[in-house]
Order: sequence, then C-alpha cells, then structure tokens
Amino acid sequence: MALEKKSTADDADKSSEKVSKKSSEKNSAKGAEKGTGSKKGSAASEKTEAKGKAAKGSKKSSSSSKKKHPERSGNPAKAAKALEEESRAAANRVSRTPKKVKDTASPRWYAPTMVTLLVIGLLWVVATYLFQGRYPLPYFAEHHAGDWLYNGNLYIGFLIMMSGFLGLLRWK
Repeated sequence: MALEKKSTADDADKSSEKVSKKSSEKNSAKGAEKGTGSKKGSAASEKTEAKGKAAKGSKKSSSSSKKKHPERSGNPAKAAKALEEESRAAANRVSRTPKKVKDTASPRWYAPTMVTLLVIGLLWVVATYLFQGRYPLPYFAEHHAGDWLYNGNLYIGFLIMMSGFLGLLRWK
C-alpha cells in the first residue's frame, strides 16, 4: 500500500516536471526572440512555476472553502440547497420531550349558550308573527303604531339570533 502511494506521488511529480520543462522551453524561446538571455527566461519560468504552484494551492483551499460554506457562493441554487440541508439537519435535532401546549379551545359552556341564543331568537320571531307584533313585548305595538319601531319585537328576535350565530363563528 505504501508503494502505491509513492508511485502516485512520483507520477504527479514527473508530470509537473514535464509541464515545467515545457513552460521553461517556451519562455526561453520567447526570451531568445526578444533578445534577452536564457538566464532571464529561466528566471521568469521559475517565477511562473512558483505562481502556478501557489495558484494550485489556493484553488484547492478555495474549493474546500466553498464546500464548507456553499451558502456564500454566488450560485443561488447552491445556497438554496445548503439551506435545505441545514433545515433537514435542524429537523433531526428536534427535542423529543413533550411540551405543554396552550389550550386555546372555548370553554365547555360556550357552544350550548350560543345554540340556546339561536333558539330563543327564533322563538321570539315566531311569537311576534303569531301574535301580530303584540307579544312578547306589547310596548312596540301600543306606543309606535305608525312608526318604524312597530316591528321592534322582530328586531329584538333577530338581534338575539345574530348574537348566537356570531358567537358560534368564534367557537373553537
């Protein structure tokens, strides 16, 4: 196994030497064309090799930093994927201990009271029709004969029914 690691490392070194030789040959040829000496070309090639190695090292570190923080990348798809993975991880960390939930339900007496109001309002309206507005409260028929309050018993019956109906809408 150690031999295999050495051979791959040697292969990488040999390939990088071949690349550096080719780049130094190109630089020396360019330097010869410009009239500069081969020493300047080889010094330039060494500088470019050093820059190339530094760039390779920085590319590796930048790619690993992108893997660590994909939400920082300029790609919105990667950032969304990172947030999704983070939310999944947070969902797995949910506490399994039960928490007391606040009771938001209506009291037990609420619904029967509202239904009773509906029934009382209905009976009030039926009694008003049966007794031609003189009953349950004879006040409206006696004092407001030609007035809009003559139907006061109907108004009261419908108000009682509306209060029961609106109360049932708020029932939980």
